[in-house]
Order: sequence, then structure tokens, then C-alpha cells
Amino acid sequence: MVEKKSELSDKQEMALELVITGMTDREIVKRVGASRQWVNTWRNQDAEFMYALQLRRQILREKHMDSLSQLIKISIDVMRAALKEGDPQMKMKAAMYMLKISGLKGFMKPGKLLSSQGGN
Repeated sequence: MVEKKSELSDKQEMALELVITGMTDREIVKRVGASRQWVNTWRNQDAEFMYALQLRRQILREKHMDSLSQLIKISIDVMRAALKEGDPQMKMKAAMYMLKISGLKGFMKPGKLLSSQGGN
């Protein structure tokens, strides 16, 4: 697959990188040397700029998801150890936290119906 050459100007490319880092339009204007109106137009009306920004955000999300996935295993191992080896109070806190994040805490409250038919 041949990658399309970007039609963005050097200032737009620089602005893209700064947007990705979380800078405000005012900060971008100072760094790039463009007017605030131009930066606003790029972000809100320039289809190519908006598409390039969307692609870069997607790449960044994927990169962060890879890092997060690696941390999930470590977190589960830590929680498993707390449930097995902790003092009783720590075990209870760990167990309640696991139930809470799993969505199971309070799942079977008294009086809660299992069917979707309601109380009829």
C-alpha cells in the first residue's frame, strides 16, 4: 500500500503534533506562529487536518491500549496475591473492589427479579 503524501503545511503538521500533546489553541498559536483563527479553522473546518488528527489520535489510542493491556495482567496478579495472602481486612477490601469493578457487587440484591418480565 502506498502512503498518500500529506497536503498539510509545515505549520499544520506542527500544530497536529501540539494538539496531540494536549496544548490549547492559544499555546499552539504561540508555538506555530499562525493566527488563532487559522488554528481554529484547521481544527474545525479543514477536512484533511481533521482526518490527520483523527488518524494520529487512533494510533495513539492503540499504543496506549497496548501499554494498558500489559498493566492489566500485572494488576490481576497483584489483586490475586492480595486475595490469597493479605490479612483478613485486606482480603475483604480486595474482594469488594474486584466485585465492584466486575459489576457484580450488588448484583443479587434482595427482591431483585431475575426475569425481564418484572413483577407481573
